[in-house]
Amino acid sequence: MQKVILASGSELRKNLFLGLSIPFEIQIADIDEKTIRDPDLKVQVAKIARAKAETVAAKHQGIIIAADTFVVCDGKALEKPQDLDEARAMLKLQQDRILFVYTALCYLDREKDIDFSEVSITKLKMRQLDDYEINAYVNNAPVTTWAGAFSTSGIYGANLVDYTEGSITGVEGLPMELLIPLLKKSGLKPIATTP
Repeated sequence: MQKVILASGSELRKNLFLGLSIPFEIQIADIDEKTIRDPDLKVQVAKIARAKAETVAAKHQGIIIAADTFVVCDGKALEKPQDLDEARAMLKLQQDRILFVYTALCYLDREKDIDFSEVSITKLKMRQLDDYEINAYVNNAPVTTWAGAFSTSGIYGANLVDYTEGSITGVEGLPMELLIPLLKKSGLKPIATTP
């Protein structure tokens, strides 16, 4: 069986992948995401995911899975905040607004000749938040590790959102509806396929 490599340091992606019951290892791609730009944010997020996958594939054999996520608010990409103040500002900007979460998945399996890249787009509405809620969230959650300074997982995250349309796992950074069929094409049996 081929080695499966998740080209990501994201705890959310790692935890989602653990649910598949497929052995894997993590190899973080050493790229400067800030240098990869495109006026079309969907193209940009796909380019970043591909750069991560190809960087890891250049050094490691196996199935390479990479992803990247942006939260888009008013046409502007919100990536990971640099600090807690920026996280607070991002949450204030997003509150009571319609947001789009773009998550690109790049999947490379050279042995089976699979080279796949697609962007999952999820629409969601963040509810109105007061300063107390924002400060409590920023002070108790690892907001600098998430695009847009939020995640819908965990005990507080789901409470931030009024509704979602689309991939909930895409919001968490790894769209399983895209990934699971690819793993099956590679001959793997994720937990979703076991009786």
